Amino acid sequence: MQIVFIGPAGSGKTTLVSKYGEWLNSSNQRVSFINLDPGAEEVPYSPSFDIREFFTVEEIMRREKLGPNGAMIRAMDMLAEKSSELISKIGAFQTDLILVDTPGQSELFVFRSTGPEIVRSLSRISRTIIVFLIDGQLIRFPSDLMAMFSLAAACKLRLSVPLVHVVTKTDTLGRADLDLLMQNPEYLEDRIVEEEKGLLQEYMLEYSKILHPILRRQRTVFVSAIVGTGFEALESIIHDAICECGDLR
Repeated sequence: MQIVFIGPAGSGKTTLVSKYGEWLNSSNQRVSFINLDPGAEEVPYSPSFDIREFFTVEEIMRREKLGPNGAMIRAMDMLAEKSSELISKIGAFQTDLILVDTPGQSELFVFRSTGPEIVRSLSRISRTIIVFLIDGQLIRFPSDLMAMFSLAAACKLRLSVPLVHVVTKTDTLGRADLDLLMQNPEYLEDRIVEEEKGLLQEYMLEYSKILHPILRRQRTVFVSAIVGTGFEALESIIHDAICECGDLR
């Protein structure tokens, strides 16, 4: 099974991939690591496949006279060109789980053709699931939470495989009532009225009626990679998402 970690820059993808992989290895599960971020300076795990063996963002900037953003876009196109080789290598791995670390600029991976193409190819090898990371430090207002879950919904629509939500950095949460915001629609509406103003408040009250059923159907786990908490819950929700009887409730 492949577990693909996606989330905004700084949400903790690489750290979670490393620490969760260590935790899985400690429970006698064989794990392989894949790094698909050509902009990473270093990674804290030993990858079985590393896209930086073929190219890096820095090399592309220098060779093609591009800025950081242009080089990252070019890198995603080059990654798509390497997808067949990537899938061939992954298909030969003799491990229980493959953890895939994606670029920090998740929108480039998800909304260009690269991400969907790679995820479709992975799904043909074995079951594939997306773990979408939400940086718990950055959720300070209801609008922050709703924006993050909207991005997660867009990722699911683009990638077309099971997706689970994970709130990261829970040892330093931006607010202590995230679980209530996600699970109690009345509480969410009260907080919107109290904390948001003007047209944004009106829009959010309407939008919450669409978003909240999604939150209620799919539980969200809280993880701190630094402290090492929440890994059991993460393993459980991944299992629920890929098993035929799992309903994510």
